[in-house]
Amino acid sequence: MSSDFPVAKGGSPGTQVVVVGRAEVVSPFRAAGLAVFPVEPGPEAAARVEELAGSGLTVLFYTEDLYPYLTGVLGRYSRTATPCLVMLPMGAERHGLTRLSELVKRSVGADVFGQGPAE
Repeated sequence: MSSDFPVAKGGSPGTQVVVVGRAEVVSPFRAAGLAVFPVEPGPEAAARVEELAGSGLTVLFYTEDLYPYLTGVLGRYSRTATPCLVMLPMGAERHGLTRLSELVKRSVGADVFGQGPAE
């Protein structure tokens, strides 16, 4: 697996950000300059996330529907500074999305949700 991921707008060359999940959900993130890896929920998702997490990236976003398959991977990387594994909320009530957007802007210096430049 190559570690040549696109960097987030406004990020430094060492700031690899990827998005993993169902193709119809993650494809729009490509327009924000992020590396997108479509994967369906299931055991293959855990293997793909494990592979990506071990490749030197900084932030990996994953869709909420992958969570049940990623508990082992999440547990291993919860004790490390990088990569930061972040769940993208997908529910009908997306209250967490605004808060998530603010946290991401502060941590990576780019608004990957398309609301404008980070302050």
